[in-house]
This record gives sequence, C-alpha cells and structure tokens, in this order.
Amino acid sequence: MHLDTPTVAFITVLVVCLESGILTALWVIHRGMRGVGHWAAGALVISVGVLGVYLRSDALPSASLVVANLFIIGGYVLTWWGIEAFFERPLPYRFGIAILVVAAVALSYFTATDNSRIRIVVLLACFALLSALRIYSMLRDVRPSTRFSQVLASLALGIHAIYFLALATAIWTLPPVERPLAQVPISGWLFLIPMLLSIAVIFTAILLINQTIAARLQEAARRDALTDALTRRALEEVAETEIARSRRHQTPLSLLLLDIDHFKLVNDQYGHAAGDAALRQFAAAARRCLRREDIFGRLGGEEFCALLPNTAVAGAAQLAERIRQSVADLAVDAGGHRLSLKVSIGVASLGSHGNTWHELVHQADTAMYAAKRAGRNRVIVGGGQTAAAPVA
Repeated sequence: MHLDTPTVAFITVLVVCLESGILTALWVIHRGMRGVGHWAAGALVISVGVLGVYLRSDALPSASLVVANLFIIGGYVLTWWGIEAFFERPLPYRFGIAILVVAAVALSYFTATDNSRIRIVVLLACFALLSALRIYSMLRDVRPSTRFSQVLASLALGIHAIYFLALATAIWTLPPVERPLAQVPISGWLFLIPMLLSIAVIFTAILLINQTIAARLQEAARRDALTDALTRRALEEVAETEIARSRRHQTPLSLLLLDIDHFKLVNDQYGHAAGDAALRQFAAAARRCLRREDIFGRLGGEEFCALLPNTAVAGAAQLAERIRQSVADLAVDAGGHRLSLKVSIGVASLGSHGNTWHELVHQADTAMYAAKRAGRNRVIVGGGQTAAAPVA
C-alpha cells in the first residue's frame, strides 16, 4: 500500500500536538503527581521539534534542522526524566544533558559537512538510546499495582527502539545520496509507524496514572488518616494471611493489644485537638519500637494493636514493655500544656491463647483489661501472667 509521505507527516504533526495537549491536561488535573509535568513538557517540546522538521524549507538555514532535531531529542530526555520522577527517584540530569550536548555537536558537524546520511543515523541512534533508557527506568521498580501498565509501556518503547535501530541500519547501508530517507523501501511508513507507537505510549502513560491513583486510594482506605495505622478491616485481612502463614510454616505469632490509660480525660480537659496530637505521638512512639515486618493497626478510639510475626509470647512481652516505657517517656504538647501518657497492654500468642484471629484478640483484650484492673500502665500476658508491674 502506497502512503503519501507529506500527508502522513502532516497527520503526525497533528497527532503529536494532540498528545501534548492530552498530557498537559493530565498535568493540570494531577499536578501533585511527580513526573506528569515532565511528560507534558516533553510532549510539547517534541511537537515543536516535529513541527519544525515538517515546516523546514530550503530557504531556511541548515541550523534550523539541527535545532528541530535537538528539540525532539530534548523531548525524549524530558519524558525519560518524567519516568524517574514518577517513581520518586533522583533525576539523571547530567546524563541527559550529556546526551543533548553530544547530539548537538554530532548533528551540527554532519549538517555542516552535508552528510545527511550519517546525521540521520546519529539522530535515530539517539532515539533508540533514549527509548532503551526509558524502558530501563520503567522496569527498575515494577510494582504489583501498576505491573500491567509498566510492562505494556515497556513493550511499546521496546518496539520504538527496535524500529529506530532497524531504520538506522537500513540508512547506514545505503550509498551516499542527497535524500537517504526517500531511498528506504518503506519511506511512506517512516512517520506512520512512530506515530502509532507514540499513541500506544500515551495510552500506557494514562493507564499508569490511573492505576497509580487507584492504588493510592486503596492504600488510603486501608490507613487511619490520623495515625497512619492500618484500619480494623485492613488489619483483619492481614491477620488472616499471617495466621495462615504461621500455621503453614509452624512459626510463632503474637498479638499486643494497647489501650491508652485515662484518654477520655485528655479530650475532656484539653480538647480534641490535644487528643489527636496525643494519638499521633502515641502511634509514632509505638511504631518506633516495632520491626519492619510487624503490623500496627488501630481498632478504634484509643485502642491499638500490633501483630508480631515470628515472635513467641516471651519476646512479645519484652517488646510490649519497651512500648510501655517509650510511651511513658513521651511529653505531648497540647496547646502549651505538657501531657504524659500511660498505656495498658495485653499480650496473647497463637496456639497458647487462641487458634483464630478472634480468639487471639479476645485473649489479648482480656489480658489488657486485667492490666487496667491491676492499676494500669503495665503489661499482662494472656492467662493472667504479669510481665511488668511498674508503680503507677
């Protein structure tokens, strides 16, 4: 099928400008999301470069073609930086600028020496290199929530890189001619193929943004907004998984149930703002004592719990005592007043004090209320064993 090259080139310009507009709109909507601004700027710069190549005439100096090509390369660099920023990594500014400088020198030299064949090969090699760099950045950190869009984007970029390398190889093998692109057998498809691939890349970028937003919303629903602890429902889901794992591998699993002593007095005497500050600082103090694999959640009000994988009841009681002491050392700032907090903690372990999540919670809750009755500010293990009984 024969394709009219000027017509396809013109359609390519329109499509690239439309893609720039789509990414700019996404940036305006999701301005707080890192990387999207780089993608929008990159698409805009690429559209200017493609438009410059299309409008370039013999009346304009050769330098205008070099500038237009550098705009396209610069747009690719910006989109590469956008991927790095999207995944919250430091941007490789030096490497990107080095690519631009080397490309500028090479394109200027081969344009000045009127060697259009080598100039086009250099340009296509830059495109292929930047496509490969974007693939590497996209696949460096494959996240479960965005795996599909990351792999799909990498596939489109991979086809991009292969196309540029194949075209560069075809032009390299040609004898020196005035218009080497016109000598390629698929000259009518030269603009159409990258245009279709760029549409696929834009689609995957939109998909990646949507999947990221969905993952963030899902994670936000699983977290308590005040203390960043897991919600009760999320905690129960994780607990069932941990209990199943503990049974399968025959490893210990323990639970701490924590309740701040006399917390109602804080709200009544100093207000709910002071109570919120106390809850935040309490949660932070407890979390500092936990390991990375421990699960910390809020059951409601001033009641929290910590699920401890691979931890027997003795180790759990020791950890509970460290949390109790850490909370006792807190000095909460409540509108100019310095408040101290105390916590009662109940400890239970899988097998010894229950075989299901609800049984485990019940035994830890019973131990926690035993700590309350015994004078508060202490740790009691399920079954009534006192792990720590400080002076209140």
